[in-house]
Amino acid sequence: MYFQIQDKITQIKLEDVDSAKITIGHISIEELEETYNYFGFAQSTVLECRNKIEQMYGFVDVYDDYHFGIISGINAEHIVTVQDKIAIYIKHNLFLIVTLEDKDNSIEVKFSDMLERLNLSKITQERIIYGFLDRLIADDYGALYEIGNQIIELEYRMSKRDIGNDFPFEITNIRKKLLLLYSFYEQLIGLGEALKGNENDLFAEEKLHYFAIFTNRVKRLSSRTEMLQNYCSNIKEAYHADLDNNMNATMEIFTIVATIFLPLSLIVGWYGMNFNMPELSWEYGYPFVIVISIIIVIISLAYFKRKKFF
Repeated sequence: MYFQIQDKITQIKLEDVDSAKITIGHISIEELEETYNYFGFAQSTVLECRNKIEQMYGFVDVYDDYHFGIISGINAEHIVTVQDKIAIYIKHNLFLIVTLEDKDNSIEVKFSDMLERLNLSKITQERIIYGFLDRLIADDYGALYEIGNQIIELEYRMSKRDIGNDFPFEITNIRKKLLLLYSFYEQLIGLGEALKGNENDLFAEEKLHYFAIFTNRVKRLSSRTEMLQNYCSNIKEAYHADLDNNMNATMEIFTIVATIFLPLSLIVGWYGMNFNMPELSWEYGYPFVIVISIIIVIISLAYFKRKKFF
C-alpha cells in the first residue's frame, strides 16, 4: 500500500505515485519484485532481499539517486532470536519499506503508528524517515530497564544463595538478549550515519539533524546495552567465583580430615605388621592405642582451630 502525504494522508495506487509529492509505501517482497523497475531500483537489491540469512545482519548501500538498506530486527519485549527483517528504499520524495519477515506483525504496527504521529503541518521526507526509525526503538528503553531489573534480581538471589540449577541458563539467556540488541543497534547506527552523510544529496542540509538525533539516541541505547553486558558478565564471574570458593571449602575439609587420620593410618600400619610388639602382650595395650588415637585427633583439631582452618 502507498500513501501520498500533503495536507492529509491519502492512500493511492502504484500508478498514482507522483515524484513531485512525498510518497511512503509499505509493501511485500512479492510486490517489490513486480515494481522495482517502475521505481528504477537495481535488480541486485531485490536479490539481496531474497537472501536467506538467519543471523542478525544489516547494511546500507548508497546509489546515485537512492539509498537501499536491510535491517534485521527484534521485538525488544520478546527477545529470543531475529524476528523481523525489512528492506528500505529512500529516493527523492519516496520512502519505501519492504517487509521481508515479520513474525509478530510489529513492522505493520510501527508503520501505522508512524502515520498516526505525523505532523502534517511540518511534513518533510526527512521527518517521515526519522518518525519510522524512531518507532523501531520506541519500546527499547523500557525493555532495557526490565533487563536491568532482571540482572539486579539475579545478583540479589546470588547474594542470598537462593539460586538453583537454572541460574546459569538465566544468565546466558539475558546475555543472548543483550547481544541481539547490541547487534540491532549497530545496524541502526550505520543506517543513521549513512543518512546523515547524505552522499547522493537526497536530503536538505538543514534537515540532516533529524538523522543526527536518531543516531545519538541509538548510540545511547547501545551504550546502555554494553553497560548491562558488562554488569551481566560481572554477575557470571561472581557466580563462578562462588562455585570455586565452595569447591575450595569442600577440598579444605577433605584435606583436614585426611591430615587428622594420617597419623592414625600410620598406627594402623604399624600394628598391622606381622612381628612382635610389646603392646600386643600388654593387658592395656589395646585401650592405650585407642587413647593415643583420640589424643592425636584432639591435638590435630585444636591445632587446626588455632590456625583458623575452620
